[in-house]
Amino acid sequence: MKAFKAKKTSKKNRKKVRLFLFTFFFFFAYMFMVKYLKDNQLKNTILQEDVNYIDFNMKKEIVKKVDKIINNPVSLLNENVKSVSSEKSETKADVKQVNQTKNTEEKTSVDLNNPIIYVYNTHQTEAYDNYSIYDAAKVLTDKLNNSGFSTYLEEQSIKTFLDTNNLKYYKSYVASRKYLDEARGKYPNITYFFDIHRDSVSKEISTLTYGGKNYAKVLFVVGTDNPGNQNNKKNAEKLNEIIKSKVPGISRGLALHGGKGYNGVYNQDVSENVFLIEVGGKDNTKEEVLNTINVIHESIIEYVRGII
Repeated sequence: MKAFKAKKTSKKNRKKVRLFLFTFFFFFAYMFMVKYLKDNQLKNTILQEDVNYIDFNMKKEIVKKVDKIINNPVSLLNENVKSVSSEKSETKADVKQVNQTKNTEEKTSVDLNNPIIYVYNTHQTEAYDNYSIYDAAKVLTDKLNNSGFSTYLEEQSIKTFLDTNNLKYYKSYVASRKYLDEARGKYPNITYFFDIHRDSVSKEISTLTYGGKNYAKVLFVVGTDNPGNQNNKKNAEKLNEIIKSKVPGISRGLALHGGKGYNGVYNQDVSENVFLIEVGGKDNTKEEVLNTINVIHESIIEYVRGII
């Protein structure tokens, strides 16, 4: 008998809980519906004319409570609003990041498998005060690629080639020529060649201060033992003039080398667009070198556009 009463009591309790939950959710659903209609200026028309509208004689009280809830949200509602706001912010940030990535990809959209420019260092181990000539060449390569001019940087080691073939340092142009020819064979559209060097002169000679910035001065070298050196000289002068127009005083001009004690060719027999550029000297800093690399980068673009 007691078990039967307990079961009966349990069923009544469950019914009460269900009724309470139904009433609770119905009450809040009704309140938010009334507030929604009120905010949309439909209260006076729909609430008064709708035949399905049920008047609980609580309209004023409900509207008052709804206003209170809307104007002073409970903590849970606050958290939800914050969450939604945060998601919106994150979405905007994601869209911004996607757009930035897209712009970057569009900006750097070059066919790296079809380069027209070849950057290399015959004297790959040359170094500045706190920087290397190879790193400077890499920066130049990246800048040209980012500007839409497909550029290939020679990464094979000159030193390894010399050591493997038991060649002295002064034979470096033998190594760079081999790599250059390999690049031409692999990428037949390469038209412009830039051999980036560092001079051994003092900082006083290799440095310029202009417009509040320090620059590593540039010097063009043309080999007179190359039969077509006049064409190389003419093109070196063109590029040199562009560089000087951007930063007056940055160039040390052209040096014509040939005969005993010089290589005299510098791979310039390959093309009239083979340039040997000395960028600064042994005591120039990374900042000074990079300031000049920016100028060289802009000048190469102007030169190539003028030729095409």
